[in-house]
Amino acid sequence: MNRQIARVILGLTAVAACSLATAKLQAPDHVIYGNATIFGVDAPLGSVIELREMDGDVLARYELGRESRLGNQYALYIPMDTVDPREDGHARKGDQVEIFIGAQLAARTQVGDEGVAVRLDIDPQNMGTGPAIRVDPIQVMEGNSGLTTARFTLLMNTTAPDRVVKVNWQTAADTATAGASCTAGVDYITRSGQASIPAGQLQAVVDISVCGDTTIEPNELFNLQLTGTEDDFGVIQDASVQATILDDDDLPAIHIADVRVLEPQAGSAPANFQVTLSRSSAVDVSVDYSTVNVTAMAGADFTNTSGNLVIPAGDTTASISVEVLADATVEPQETFRLALSNPQAAGLATAFATGSIVDPKYDPALTEQDETNSDGDAGGQLVQPGAIAISADGLFAYATSEAMDSVLLFSRDTQNGQLTYITAYSAGGVGAPLDGVRDVVISPDDKHVYVAARANDAVVAFSRNVASGELTLVNSLQDGVGGVTGLDGATALGISADGRSLYAAGNTGSTLAVMARDAGTGALTFVESEKNGIDDATDAGGAVANMDRPSGVVVSSDGKQVYVSAAFGNAVIVFTRTDDVGQADDGKLSFVTSHRDGLLGVDGLSGASDLVLSPDGAQLYVSAEAEDAVVLFDRAGDGSLTWRKAWRKGETGLVGLNGPRAIALSPDGQELYVAGWDDSSLTVFNRTITGTGPSNPAGNLVVRQTLFDDEGSITSMGGPTALACSADSQNVYVVANIDNAIVVLRRAAYDAIFGSGFE
Repeated sequence: MNRQIARVILGLTAVAACSLATAKLQAPDHVIYGNATIFGVDAPLGSVIELREMDGDVLARYELGRESRLGNQYALYIPMDTVDPREDGHARKGDQVEIFIGAQLAARTQVGDEGVAVRLDIDPQNMGTGPAIRVDPIQVMEGNSGLTTARFTLLMNTTAPDRVVKVNWQTAADTATAGASCTAGVDYITRSGQASIPAGQLQAVVDISVCGDTTIEPNELFNLQLTGTEDDFGVIQDASVQATILDDDDLPAIHIADVRVLEPQAGSAPANFQVTLSRSSAVDVSVDYSTVNVTAMAGADFTNTSGNLVIPAGDTTASISVEVLADATVEPQETFRLALSNPQAAGLATAFATGSIVDPKYDPALTEQDETNSDGDAGGQLVQPGAIAISADGLFAYATSEAMDSVLLFSRDTQNGQLTYITAYSAGGVGAPLDGVRDVVISPDDKHVYVAARANDAVVAFSRNVASGELTLVNSLQDGVGGVTGLDGATALGISADGRSLYAAGNTGSTLAVMARDAGTGALTFVESEKNGIDDATDAGGAVANMDRPSGVVVSSDGKQVYVSAAFGNAVIVFTRTDDVGQADDGKLSFVTSHRDGLLGVDGLSGASDLVLSPDGAQLYVSAEAEDAVVLFDRAGDGSLTWRKAWRKGETGLVGLNGPRAIALSPDGQELYVAGWDDSSLTVFNRTITGTGPSNPAGNLVVRQTLFDDEGSITSMGGPTALACSADSQNVYVVANIDNAIVVLRRAAYDAIFGSGFE
């Protein structure tokens, strides 16, 4: 401590003495100050330092760091008393006192003269002679039989160059049972002895034998006690430390997940591997890790990384970061591995994870064009959007907002596909049942817009001003009103290519409503409804099967069939459609069959959520939310379906596709798009138009690209729930229900055709 600090202390003492207005003249304090360390390491700020009389009474206390002017040093102001009778809590010159750092005795000294400051650096190590000796707690796996060594390491903070330091030790039981040998019920062998740390060395080891068994039991504890040193040379820092015997008969399992990261344009980007335990552990779990080259090379594509990961007791997750490096080469996806080894207090369920480095410049199917957000771009109206439809002329778009009970109108820039908000049509504003509006479709002639309102059990018809895009209410149909049925929980719509029929899936009622459309006015007239489990006596079909909670509807381009996906039925339901222009039964349906997951060779349909037909009508594709899958059916000329294949998340290249809710095909049929709700992803498949043989038949899919929310430039694709493609094949629109946004993507295929200026 320098002279300036000493003057500060004495000045404070003098001020304190002068300010006392008592009947008895008070003597100025005696001050003890200096550095506070614990076995050579600075005592942490906040440590409480106390000066106590020999009987334990506290005379002075200081919290380290309290006085900024003292820095990391301490100062104890000891009240002095020189006149009898002596006051409690006061000291006199020559009194023996002890100074503690927390609970550790760090110094013994005498009180000096009043009004005097004395420097005294304190440390528990000063209470003895020689180096400080410590030992850390350990963990040891029990083993299933025989003996396992529990090794304690005794460490000194400095060497003794001229002599051997000898430390006496003994074991002591805690929850573990000690014994002379490994008989039944004994957990470790009791021992005592003396450890020798050679001159000039810093450590020695003590080995205790642990008895293995196959009994599933809690972790158990015993202690190693350091009882003293020979000739009192050496200061024992830890008198007793704990050993934990880890039961390895019921260990948690370590899992590590694959990681995908976009290659940065410059510098580096982290690939964060998530490590999880199957359950929490009462002790720390650790595992070694190291990167391994596959097609990506350490030093060029990523930073070679290794180390030891610790998951603290009670926690179940941790992460390991590997830096991915930028390079100038445009290249296909590359991979490396992060390998795990040497697990402690856990087993390895997964020995490695794959890191995939994706170059966004390499053959992208889609690139982001724009993001339309509710607050910034849509007047706060695009809240919980559910669907979008693009007019055939490409000039306007219509989106639904379930939370705002409204239909939003946007203009569309035909050069780049970007949307500009114009207005919103709300339930109150137009006087229509739009509560919980979910789906929207545009008539094939581009003249009318139809929406499904789930909360109102209704379908609403609007006429459309082709020049301005503005909507005018035509009429609405509501379940239970005027003989209308089948609209309970109206969720999804499908319209026939001839424009004569509109179909609505009643999700809550497990129904399908049939409506006739007036091509001139756009008005809807109720025709009939089909209900799960019910046989409609007016048609030739049997009882509808497996149409539990229908979620999607599509009408074949030839108008002969209607296909429905059923989320709870795990099925695709097939109806034939009556083609009888101008007659009352036009558009009516007859149940044909259902294709259910797990029956007659059908697989991958659990949670069937949406479906789409290829432009030529030869294939039907279904997204299955509960199975993280896309399923392909071949469609025959008579409309019958044959299951062909399912693609699932986790298969080669399929890193997205978690909880797929929406599916769409590009107008040219070359690309299939699937939106994954659970991982906020968009998976792009290349689709074979003309087959080239058994290995690549028409309709086959090959994954080409996966986009994720908050990856690269995409920031508002959380909760993708619906998809739409512009008729000009330029853009794909993703409705992001969680982020209250519409993401506008541009197709590379469009630029390949028109990029040269050809129109």
